[in-house]
Amino acid sequence: MSEAPEQDSGGERVGSYVYGILRSGQRIPDGLEGIDTGSEAGESGLGLVSAGPLAAVVSDVAVDRPLGTRQHLLAHERVLNAIAVETAVLPMRFGGVLTDDDAVRAELLEPHRDYFTRALEDMADLVQFSLRGDYDQDVILTRIVEENPSVRDLRERISGMDEDSSYYDRVKLGEAVSQAMDAIRAADADATLDALGRYAVATVVKEASGETGAVHVAFLVRRDHRTDFERAVDDLGDEWSGRVELRLFGPTACFDFLPEYDVPDQDGE
Repeated sequence: MSEAPEQDSGGERVGSYVYGILRSGQRIPDGLEGIDTGSEAGESGLGLVSAGPLAAVVSDVAVDRPLGTRQHLLAHERVLNAIAVETAVLPMRFGGVLTDDDAVRAELLEPHRDYFTRALEDMADLVQFSLRGDYDQDVILTRIVEENPSVRDLRERISGMDEDSSYYDRVKLGEAVSQAMDAIRAADADATLDALGRYAVATVVKEASGETGAVHVAFLVRRDHRTDFERAVDDLGDEWSGRVELRLFGPTACFDFLPEYDVPDQDGE
């Protein structure tokens, strides 16, 4: 890794890209690849920069190259998630580059040692899972029509009418369907928490994306409760079969559950 700022023959500088923070003594899984260096001067592969009880996962990257492609983001997440399977890791914000490994120690690890150490202790036995689900469009629309007389009436009213003469009724229909979808989503989010929340230390309900998005919930789960949690997800998937297709992602780094601590006053109280 970059122990000091390097330049290739074209004057390109190489810095240290930071993925996340570990406890010292941990290892990086074999065969794991990070973000492409983008420079012939940088060393390939991942490395660890240690300072006391902490270590940062880093790789060389050309300082002047733009970071922001989908491939870069996926590589960042892939590294963190692979490490999270084996040990606690605090994910850093995507795109973080420091001058060199000395800067990683002086500007990141040492100034934030207390926070990183405490956070890693608190997150040592925890991993994140993300549950997403999508409705079967035909099934959910049929349900909305059956349960909402106003939607059914509007559909019947505009049937056979041209778009111009039925414009305002079509707008009303779209709004009514959207409101009904929101109500169903809210009920399904509550049902998800009722079914799975008991296996989690914390949860974050997110907006389900897309027209057919059903649920999107992040769960912070103890490693020794993983089997019970995954079994409960399978049970919920069986219960919702034919209506909602569930997809479980994880275990991953705890992107949505980084600890926040109160800063003590000057008297340490």
